Amino acid sequence: MEQEDKRITTVVTRNLIPGRERDYEEWARRVVAASTRYGATGHTFLTPDAGAPRRVLIAQFPDEAGARAWDESKERDQLVREADEFSTMEIQRLTGLETWFTLPGERAVVPPSRWKQLLLTLMGAYPLVVLVSAFIMPQLQSWPLPVRSAVLPVVLLTLMTYVVMPLLAQLFRGWLYPRRSFDSPRHSD
Repeated sequence: MEQEDKRITTVVTRNLIPGRERDYEEWARRVVAASTRYGATGHTFLTPDAGAPRRVLIAQFPDEAGARAWDESKERDQLVREADEFSTMEIQRLTGLETWFTLPGERAVVPPSRWKQLLLTLMGAYPLVVLVSAFIMPQLQSWPLPVRSAVLPVVLLTLMTYVVMPLLAQLFRGWLYPRRSFDSPRHSD
């Protein structure tokens, strides 16, 4: 029986008041230290556009309980109040592959059904695996097995995340996000 991944990915976007970038950087370090005590791992910071006031913090929690404990903590409340003095906040919560199924310009969207996510992921990954196996892997036969084995996931996941899945999510938008999924909070296919 397949084990369901229970990790929760939290994406916090802050739009900074110009000139307050240093305040954000200091604040972000304290957020990492505090949220780590609630199980958060894999903190990532992004600045989507150079010179733009938008900053993105991505943290992963092992499960919903850890994310909820952090959300309900006094430390988080204090940190949010502090950040409100130099920025405004947007939050997204994601639980799995749906991070590959985000649409540019959309705010809160109910993720597609897991079977749709799986099918579209297979559609994107299979041709890449065939191409890498046929053209790249034979060239690496002399490399040590651990290094050679790292090439496929690095190439595959990079292309899937930045090229293939954004394209497929856009092409199959109508199937992934039928109109009725925007109208009701719960929709399962």
